[in-house]
Amino acid sequence: MRRSGTFAFMSRQRRHARSLRYLAPLLLIAAACAHNPERLPLVDRQFYYNLESDADRDAFLRLKESERQAFLEKRGLWAKWTALSEEEKKAVNSQDIEVGYQVFAAHMAWGPPADRRTEDARDRSVDFETYIRCTSGPKVGRYVHNNVDCDGTSSEVRLGVEKGIITEIKYLD
Repeated sequence: MRRSGTFAFMSRQRRHARSLRYLAPLLLIAAACAHNPERLPLVDRQFYYNLESDADRDAFLRLKESERQAFLEKRGLWAKWTALSEEEKKAVNSQDIEVGYQVFAAHMAWGPPADRRTEDARDRSVDFETYIRCTSGPKVGRYVHNNVDCDGTSSEVRLGVEKGIITEIKYLD
């Protein structure tokens, strides 16, 4: 009797170990997916890419949806979002940015610029921001920080920005 009890116990242990062997990879995949910015809703993903530090981006991915607005408010991004007009918010979703829009609309539509420089001339200070868009390859249509991230061809868009407002858009092909 004791022998069969030991056998039953060992059999249960083996079944449990076998179950864990199959369950562990699934749990790892689920955890990885939960921390993938591409799985966020569109606007949340756009906020994610505009967070300044890796620590903030990692923390944002771990938040519940109901906690994200408070997090963004503490970092000042929510105020910038609510300052956009309805027209600008629609343009963010379609990635169709125009002269006269707040520069934050471009940041939300295309992500942070790949390059930024400031020029002072005739009592004016103009910021020039360059964005890189993939025009072929697996990331076609996406904006990246470096041309080689496209795995294909790319084009550039340069914005002239004065006092937070887009004053010029040049498509540099």
